[in-house]
Formats: sequence, structure tokens, C-alpha cells
Amino acid sequence: MPKRTKLDQDLKAVYGFAPSRVEDIDFAIFNYVNDSLNVFCESNDGFKKVPVIFAGAERAYQVKNESELRKDGRTLEYPIISIVRTSLTKNPENKGRYGVYLPPYFDFYKKGGAIPIARKVQQEKTRDRANATAIKRFGKGTNSTYQTFPFDNKKVVYETLFVPTPTFIEMVYEVKLISSYQQQMNEMLSPFLSRFSTPAVFNISHEGHVYEAFVDPTFGNESNNAGLETNERVFKSTITIKVLGHIIGSDKNQDTPAVVVREGAAEVTIGRERAIVGDEPDFSAGRKDKYRG
Repeated sequence: MPKRTKLDQDLKAVYGFAPSRVEDIDFAIFNYVNDSLNVFCESNDGFKKVPVIFAGAERAYQVKNESELRKDGRTLEYPIISIVRTSLTKNPENKGRYGVYLPPYFDFYKKGGAIPIARKVQQEKTRDRANATAIKRFGKGTNSTYQTFPFDNKKVVYETLFVPTPTFIEMVYEVKLISSYQQQMNEMLSPFLSRFSTPAVFNISHEGHVYEAFVDPTFGNESNNAGLETNERVFKSTITIKVLGHIIGSDKNQDTPAVVVREGAAEVTIGRERAIVGDEPDFSAGRKDKYRG
């Protein structure tokens, strides 16, 4: 699995959120088939879990890291489940919740971001402002301790997370079930037939992102058992799944951060307007600071 950047890891640790990528959707469909469906069938070694591979991985990686799935390190052993992504479409009809593209907000730091998704209290700065208000209101007590009596602190500093407008995409996957015997194929098909409702709609998730998936009700059959050829008999069934997903940012090719953390103002003040002639002082004549700064 590709490693996320340090910023993504920090955001995941603090806020439980990391940007959605194309690979996250790939992992979501893979984890659903491998972990949630958890297909088993009879084999020469007993009732065993059917291995799941993602066909998009590099062949050299599969040979090296999945050698137990190959005969003599070459030919794949059956039964097996293979997942391949066949298409990716940016459908303009899928506009999401906002319905329009929101341009990024470029402040002084040129970080971008358009949509607020989360907010938390900045504890340290809020505490410092509360202590400063208490000192100003109550003064210092004995032994350099502040008389911080309970009061309503309205100077709260918030951190807000902003992300770019999500890009909504449709991704089509083919889940291929391959076996050497008809009984194995029947056992492998059963979870796919019984798990999904009618219509077959379900959710898949990865790294906190949830995507909607749809299963084509027609399962394709590419078995070669009908003929009398001398080729190896192989049973194949293909299940097509369409996933409605979204991505945030351009991954490593983006110039600005995919997630922007902005700190809000604790207090907004507007200076008092004064007349040049005839203005009355705010305080008594005996004080030096007759006027507020």
C-alpha cells in the first residue's frame, strides 16, 4: 500500500481525516471483496479462503510478493478472485451536494481550499486568552496566582479544515471468479448472490471515505467447459461493479495543500470614531490616559 504524506498522516491522527484519492477507491473495493465477503470454497487442501488479487498491480510485484499463489512461481493456482478496474469516467451529472464548482479561496498564504469540513478548538491559544482576560478582570492574587474565577470566556480560537471542491467520478470494476471445478464456482458465487439486496446497492469505505457501489445483476460466464477441447478446463464468472466515488485535490501533483488548516480570530473589534472638536474624554480628568487607544 502506498504511504501517505506526513501532512495526510498528521491530519488522520488529529482529525481522523485524509484526502480521498483514486487509490482509496481501489482499496475500498478490494477490501470489501477480500474482507467483507470473505469467500471460502473447497479445494485440494480443504475448505480454504479464496485468495483475492488486484490485477492492476505490477506483474513483478505479484510474482515476488504473492508467490504462494503460483505453481512453481509462474502459473496462478485456482480458485482465485481477480479484480480489475476497466474504466474511469468524470460524469458531469454527478455534482454532489453543492451542485457547482466552488473556486479555491486564496488568502495571504495562497493555500486554497473552498469547503469547510471540520472544526476544533485550539486549546492552547484559547487558554492563553482566557488567562489574559482573567488577569485583566480580576488582577493578580497572592503568590503570583491569578484569581481566575469562573466566567464566560467568549474568546475562543477555532481551527477549521478546508478542502477543494471534490471531483466526482464513476469507476467500473470487474470481479473475476476463476476455478477448476463447477462446485468451487458455485460456492464462490453464493456470497455475491445472497449478500446484495435488490437492487444491488451497497457502501464501501477506506480511510474514512464512503463510496456507493452498484452491482450489475447479470453475471458473465466465460467458462470453456462446454467444448471437448484438450485445453485446461477453467470456470470463469465476471461480476461488474460500478462505484460512485470522489477525489479531493490532485494527489502529489497538486501545488497547494489538499487540506488547509486555518485559524479563526478570537475577537473582532471596531475602533471608535471620534470628532476632532468637542469630544468628551472617557475618563476622569485626573487620569493620564483620558482616551482609549
